[in-house]
Formats: sequence, structure tokens, C-alpha cells
Amino acid sequence: MKEHFKVAVVGGGAAGLTLAAELVRKGVKGGDILVLERNDRVGKKLLVTGNGQCNLSNENMRPEFYHGDAAVISSFLEGLKTFDLKEFFYSLGVPLKADGEGRIYPLSKQAGAVLDAFRFFLTENSVEIVTGAKVLSAEKKDGVFRLVSEKGEFSADKVAFAFGGAAGKRFGTDGTSYSLAESFGHSVTSLYPSLVQIKTETQKIRGLKGLKEDVRITASDGERAIRTETGELLFTDYGVSGSVVFKISGYLAGLSDPRINIEFLPDFTRKEIEKIINDKLRLDFINKKEILSGLLNKMVGAAVVKTAKALSAPEIAKAVKNFCLKVTGNTGFNNAQVTKGGINGGEIRPETFESKLCDGLYIVGESLDVDGDCGGYNLTFAFYCGHTAAEDIAKRVK
Repeated sequence: MKEHFKVAVVGGGAAGLTLAAELVRKGVKGGDILVLERNDRVGKKLLVTGNGQCNLSNENMRPEFYHGDAAVISSFLEGLKTFDLKEFFYSLGVPLKADGEGRIYPLSKQAGAVLDAFRFFLTENSVEIVTGAKVLSAEKKDGVFRLVSEKGEFSADKVAFAFGGAAGKRFGTDGTSYSLAESFGHSVTSLYPSLVQIKTETQKIRGLKGLKEDVRITASDGERAIRTETGELLFTDYGVSGSVVFKISGYLAGLSDPRINIEFLPDFTRKEIEKIINDKLRLDFINKKEILSGLLNKMVGAAVVKTAKALSAPEIAKAVKNFCLKVTGNTGFNNAQVTKGGINGGEIRPETFESKLCDGLYIVGESLDVDGDCGGYNLTFAFYCGHTAAEDIAKRVK
């Protein structure tokens, strides 16, 4: 194996694989490209996205779905107008299709097909991929980057950091690689787990573990509502999980008085629910404590009734629409899908993702202080970063 390359990519995830593939598509010889991956194979995290179906983008791309550095997000959304993601994946042999809610998947709905396409393309074009090669240190000396990894030392004319964030230790993204960027003078913003299960007070939900309900849920700081989403909620022994919880989890980071308000029966108004309850109360055989049976899961309904100030239709209807839980934390980075925070976006050029502090160094993907909501938004950012950085690198190394 040779030791010097034109381009070295640190990290074989979504951003890193896209960057390497786009370099080849833009004319850089595969043999001049090195991908260093700390895991025993590339793309481990990509395999589990969308529950293995690989929800890799979304038709509804808007600023409110992204968080972090405003300048980077603005440049990214503007750049999407000229980045044809569907064409890129079609060129790799993976047609894409959107579902009824705008989420974009590979036609086969198999994450493995997406990863295979990357691997086959890079292998066919002789890109050097070294696994089990965590990069321990990096420096630039005499105009050349020198990387020390667990599989030996390498040098390159250009380097791209695509090492991910701090979420999902089992995928090799444990946050330790931020030190590589810090060694070049870059700073890291505060880090929080996002797209993660939420821990709450448990007294109100005791005995509900494993039960699901379709709800509208609002993340709040005290009485101040921050974000509302609708979807499936799953009760756990420590709090709540489910798709709707993942959507609002990132909005709870750093709040002084984090709470979630669960609104059951979101398709009904409080007045409509009150009428149903009033009608049921007129039935002599109805147990008031089980008045919500038939509207909600029996055990969930009983838990909601316990929070009502009185066993009256107005108070029970109010409890249905305002089931509040104090948030005590989350299940941490090991269970999170995404990192909120990262390398300071003000230290990179958003139009190319090149470092402002070190020429020839690029930082892409989840490593940066940009995170998206659930629904393919984070992968879209990763793919775009890889594509955009590759465009600039290819012009400079060919």
C-alpha cells in the first residue's frame, strides 16, 4: 500500500463515502484517494438509518428543520438547488422514491443496497479503503498533511475530516475525533444528544411501559412552547420514546425547565371529547375512573383520568389535551442518532467546507455544528457536504 495520496478522507460514513465517490466522478483517480475508517467496515451507521430502510432525504427541505450555524445552513439550502441527489444515487445504481409524507428512500427500501453501491463503486475505481484505522493525530508540515492511524502513517495533499459526532458509540462516533480538528485550532460548541429517547418523571406513567398512542406533543421551557409535532409515542419505564419523541428531543437541549405536553386524540377538539365523555357519563354502568376506555388504551386512559382535577367531563377532557411530564434528561449519546453541536461553523467556508484556519483541510457532515430533524434531513446534509467539498478539492488536485 502506498503512503502518500492526493486526498485523504478521515471517516467512512455518509459524508466521507459521498466525498470519495464524487472525487472519482469529477475526475480524480481512485488510486489517489484514501479513506480511513476506524470501524471494521465503512457505513455502519448508514445501515441502520430509517430502521434499516435508509430514509436518506426529504422532499420538504426548509430552514426550520435544521439547527446550528445559520450561515452554514443557509448556504447548504441554497446549494441544494443545484445538487441533484436523485441523479447522484441513480448514477450509483440506486433509484430513489418518496413516500406519501415526502420522505425519500431507495426504491428497495434497503440501507444495505445504498452502502453496497458506495462500496462497489469505490472498489471498482480503486479507491484505497483502510478499515480498523482510527486516526490518532494529524498535522500539516511543509504543505503536506501527515496522519497517524492505528494502521500506520499516511500523508496527503488535501484532507477531509468526516469523522462524525458524538452520537452512537457503537458506530465509532464517540466524540474523541473532535480533537483532530482542535489540533488545527478549531473549536467545538456545546454538544447534546438529539433524536433520542426522553427521560421524564415516572409517577404519572407507571405501568404504561410498551403502550403506544398517536399524539400531538409539545416541547416547552416552563410555560413557553418551543416545538410541536404529531406522531406515535411509546411509553417506557424511564419516560417516552417513539418517532414523535425523536422529532422534539433536540429542542429540549439546554432548557432551564424542560417539559413535554402530550395531547391525546389530536384529531378531536377538547369540546368534542367533552361531549363524548358527557354522553358516557349518562350511562349508569360506566365506571368514571375508566371513562376514557374506548377512546384510549384502557391503562393510558386511567393514567390520564388520575391527573384530572375532578371526575367531570370538562376536567377529564382538559387532562386528555394537557398531559404534562417534566423532563429529567435523555438516554444519552450512546442511544442518540445525531449530535447537536460540533465544529464551529464560523471557522469553515460554507460554500466549500474548507477550513478558514488551515488551507487544504475540509470538515464535513455531522462533525459540524449543524443537525436536522428526523426524516432524512441529517443524511441530506452529509451527502451535500461530501458533494460540495469534492467539487472544490477536485478542481485543486486534478
